[in-house]
Amino acid sequence: MKRAELTAAVEAAKADTKTALQTVYDALNQGQQKQIVKDEGVKALFDLYGVEY
Repeated sequence: MKRAELTAAVEAAKADTKTALQTVYDALNQGQQKQIVKDEGVKALFDLYGVEY
């Protein structure tokens, strides 16, 4: 696998993960959203993938 192919595959995987995390976050009610963002591990993961919270 060439570098360009690998980069494209990584970007696609990150986009898929971001979409999945955003969908789960959006399905929560406001109270649940506040609780989940309080967890530093979840917050770091959301920041890594660019999830809007």
